[in-house]
Amino acid sequence: MTKQLLIYENVTPLNRVDHRDMSVRQTNNFKFAAETNSVPLVDLEFVKAGSEMPIVFAETETGVVCLALLGTEQDKNAFIDADNNWTGNYVPAFFRRYPFVFAVQDNGEQLTLCIDESYDGINKDGIGERLFDAEGTETNYIKTVLQFAEEYQATFNRTQAFCDRLVENDLLEEARIDYTLNDGKTGGVTGFKRVSVEKFRELSDEKVVELFRSGDLDLIQMHMMSMAQVEALVGRTAKKMAEADATAEFESEPKKKLN
Repeated sequence: MTKQLLIYENVTPLNRVDHRDMSVRQTNNFKFAAETNSVPLVDLEFVKAGSEMPIVFAETETGVVCLALLGTEQDKNAFIDADNNWTGNYVPAFFRRYPFVFAVQDNGEQLTLCIDESYDGINKDGIGERLFDAEGTETNYIKTVLQFAEEYQATFNRTQAFCDRLVENDLLEEARIDYTLNDGKTGGVTGFKRVSVEKFRELSDEKVVELFRSGDLDLIQMHMMSMAQVEALVGRTAKKMAEADATAEFESEPKKKLN
């Protein structure tokens, strides 16, 4: 599982000098996320995301994080079609905040709102939402973006604490997905973790009550239920592969001339 954060290519701190005349045109083009097969997820998303995507966990340099699995092929998002449209019902908040993101500085004490200047919706033609007005004051649009980013960061930190508690209670185990498609092709996904049913059942009554009081028990159960979406995800991947093969075959056919 790769490319967790690489949808951002040219992140720059937002400021009223460099971005004073810039606007952001929102589009439905998800090309920026087409090559990521998983995305960070926060606890408030578990209900909606879990109805379509397996919720899993992965080891990173900063600890275990929570992810939504978006495809069973490396660097391919099965929720995005050939025209870069999102084909699912729920769009993860990590994608919805794009092209904005917080940069964490001073050991997490300071957050700086940044923008990915490689986003094709950024322009100086006044198309879309202005970032700053003529006087260099933040627009209502940026204030809304800032609020969303702050709320996301807060829920991300809370979700990170949940993941830390899973590790502390030794509830996670290595997992993998192996599959065989109708045409005989095989594949698999590795590098992620899930809550171990056996370890979960071995918890003391006292610990289970503690998980219930903290809300962790609800999140664990939603994670376990979301794993039922693996089969549907494999189906999405198979459909995308078939469409890509059909397109490649069509493009390779010799063009006939009309008499």
